[in-house]
Amino acid sequence: MPRISLATLAMFQGGDVTVGAHDIHLTMIAVWIIAIALAVAAGALFLMAGFAAKLLVSVDGIAKEVREHTAPLLDKTHELIVELAPKIHHVTSNAEHISTTVRTKMDEIAVTVTELNATVQEVNLRTQRQVAHVDSIVTDALHAAGEISHAVQDGIRGPVRQVSGIIAGVKAGIEKLVERSPFGRG
Repeated sequence: MPRISLATLAMFQGGDVTVGAHDIHLTMIAVWIIAIALAVAAGALFLMAGFAAKLLVSVDGIAKEVREHTAPLLDKTHELIVELAPKIHHVTSNAEHISTTVRTKMDEIAVTVTELNATVQEVNLRTQRQVAHVDSIVTDALHAAGEISHAVQDGIRGPVRQVSGIIAGVKAGIEKLVERSPFGRG
């Protein structure tokens, strides 16, 4: 679609082909307004370019100052990183070795603890069996001692009763004899 400018429309607005002085005057005013607007825009662009140049100079100065202040720090940091990199690698390697060694020893200790636990359980079971066996032996011995004590008591009581009976009989006989004897009357 073709673009038609404002000036072209102004020229072809009239019905007659002749362009009048009034139309030229209006066209000139429009051209001057456009020229003034372009001049103001150009001035604004130059003003912005000036501020941009001033800002660019200011930023460049700040960048130089920052570069001057940070360059030694960056150099020292780089030297420190270069110096510490092998040490950090060595520490990391040692940490990995220690971790592997600790893991291996922990696995060995776990096996040992498992075996020790099994041994303790076996000893505990044997001890319980031996305690039960000793308990039954002691119980049997106490029962046997009790039975022996009763048997001894019974064995002694019987003869003692018999001897007691014999002594009582002898005593009774002697008393009767003494009573009948001439000495017993008295």
